[in-house]
Amino acid sequence: MKNSRLFEILYLLVEKRAVTARELAERLEVSERTIYRDVDALSAAGIPVFTQKGQGGGIRLMDQFVLDRALLSQAQQDEILFALQAILATGGGAEEETLSRLTALFRREGTGWLEVDFTDWGSGAAERENFALVKEAILTRRPLSFTYYSSAGARSRRTAEPARLVFKGGCWYLSAFCQKRQDWRVFRLMRMEALTVEEGVCPTRRPPDRLEAPAPGGYRGVDLRLRFAPSAAWRVRDYFHPREITREEGGCLLVACNFPEDQWLMSFLLSFGSQLEVLSPVYWRDRLAGEIKKSLQLYKT
Repeated sequence: MKNSRLFEILYLLVEKRAVTARELAERLEVSERTIYRDVDALSAAGIPVFTQKGQGGGIRLMDQFVLDRALLSQAQQDEILFALQAILATGGGAEEETLSRLTALFRREGTGWLEVDFTDWGSGAAERENFALVKEAILTRRPLSFTYYSSAGARSRRTAEPARLVFKGGCWYLSAFCQKRQDWRVFRLMRMEALTVEEGVCPTRRPPDRLEAPAPGGYRGVDLRLRFAPSAAWRVRDYFHPREITREEGGCLLVACNFPEDQWLMSFLLSFGSQLEVLSPVYWRDRLAGEIKKSLQLYKT
């Protein structure tokens, strides 16, 4: 405990260069007498720390003192700070203190030039709380129970052994060993609710090297040819690979792609409204037209 407190004092002095004994005592929840004993211990260890009386005084480090940073180049230091900022953006709280200490250690200013935010627009406290629970379950190797909604809307209660959080395709996913299926599964965090970190320790398992959703039984893909209006270009560029897109002279975008043939595909195509025309296959033109007619009928009644 004492060694931890000594490092805390040292890092604070590196950051602020001078601080009063009262400030240190309040922050570290010890007496001022203990702080002065700690200062003596630092001095005995060769740290050039001293006390200065009077107005503007306090406990100080000699101006020329800098902790050894020679093992890391300036570029490497910047990479470490960037990585910590990215980790902090995922919802981790403990990394903030580490980032602050290393910023002081490396003597960097203006580290706020970059902001990394993995959350969706309008996301609230519930989503951040879910992320924190998943992270806790992974780090403590404890089972995680939750209610899950599949892409088809099926609702089920799962207990899984969480292994890895992955940010892919603009979304957070959990790679976990599902106790119900007795196999590895991929869960999208946005479809998880009522999360509970259970007691016990998960057995050691090696997760799959790549995050791939298993194809459901009876999986069937469909080759689609789609034409998008120029006004949909920004969404098309977000969802489709450049090699799948061909631009026509009038500005429309032709897309040749393959998707799993399920209810999600219908919802995805309908989301483009009048900006999309399905060119082939013909039966998908008919299915889409049928869904649009049903929607029109709702508004007529």
